[in-house]
Amino acid sequence: MQVKYPPPAPSIQFYFTTECGRNFQWAAVSMDSLLREVTEKGLRIKEVRTMEEQKALEASIELGKAYIERELKESA
Repeated sequence: MQVKYPPPAPSIQFYFTTECGRNFQWAAVSMDSLLREVTEKGLRIKEVRTMEEQKALEASIELGKAYIERELKESA
């Protein structure tokens, strides 16, 4: 007889910065499990976002840079 296990929970990709300034991308089942795993590794999180939030932030930053560059070119 073969034992059937439930399927593993889907993981979430997180992006975080540690207090020492290092950036990580880490997969975990939940924010709680992320914090537990990272703490067990001796790291201390300063900021944490899902990768979706991180990509949206990076896109927003790029739009801001493009706007500033365009404004500087037009005012010159």
